[in-house]
Amino acid sequence: MALMTLTTDFGHRDWYVAAVKGVVLSRVPEAQIVDICHEVPPGDVATASFLLQAAAPNFPADTVHLAVVDPGVGTDRDILAVGAELPTEDVPRRQVFVAPDNGLLHPYLERGHVVTVDRADLFRDAPGHTFHGRDRFAPVAAALLQGESLERLGDPADNPVLFSSPHPERTQQCLRGTVRHVDHFGNLVTDLPAGWLESDAFEVAIAGHVVDLRVDTYRQIPTGRAAVLTGSLGTLELSLDGADLADAWGVEPGTAVTVQLGPGSTRKSRTGFSPADGEQHDPVGVPHRQHSE
Repeated sequence: MALMTLTTDFGHRDWYVAAVKGVVLSRVPEAQIVDICHEVPPGDVATASFLLQAAAPNFPADTVHLAVVDPGVGTDRDILAVGAELPTEDVPRRQVFVAPDNGLLHPYLERGHVVTVDRADLFRDAPGHTFHGRDRFAPVAAALLQGESLERLGDPADNPVLFSSPHPERTQQCLRGTVRHVDHFGNLVTDLPAGWLESDAFEVAIAGHVVDLRVDTYRQIPTGRAAVLTGSLGTLELSLDGADLADAWGVEPGTAVTVQLGPGSTRKSRTGFSPADGEQHDPVGVPHRQHSE
């Protein structure tokens, strides 16, 4: 089965998504294309990376994942193709990723086979340099769906672009992380592993608010009150029953989250935490970022 996913910041008002799919289907008529998201904020590489990493492990082996969020379109930035085995609930599944060399594929660079695509013979003739998603990325993805090997696409990548951001950290008294994503419902998806919150007594401090209630499901949250629960990615999530918590509290991705373990110590957690004393973690589904020139 020739299966491809597509993630872009193209939106749905224009012809861009359809054009990319059309090129793939023209070359691989039997292909099945699954949309992950086309509402990535324009140029938001970090969000695209998060969404792709959250979705990809659910797909079967040999899926080709094409992600086009490309602020550098038309420049000399490279195209990367990566083959990586993803951890799943049964056995690892090898999947292939195609994206600009701008950090989007960071989660797979250290554990995968990474090549810089150098196959101009695959590219479409185009009147300009503004739509590489259609003219270059789509043909490369189609070639992979037809069985082309990574080795024949190009040489091993030299110093691909990486992200840079702090990992979540913990001490015996405190957890510190960030809001990694705000979903469609306004829930706050953090990068803190849910298994780190072992205490029944805790206070979550975020954007000037404090949360001390933990539940298992959204419907257990009392009306008008926020709570923390284990989200589908295995990280802590904050939610407001029946309402958009992000909008209510003015929270965006990147907002700091502090969890003080033990009652009545939230104020101290804002000033008394020393990252140097803590443990670092990079949970599944949450890409961290490391700068590379």
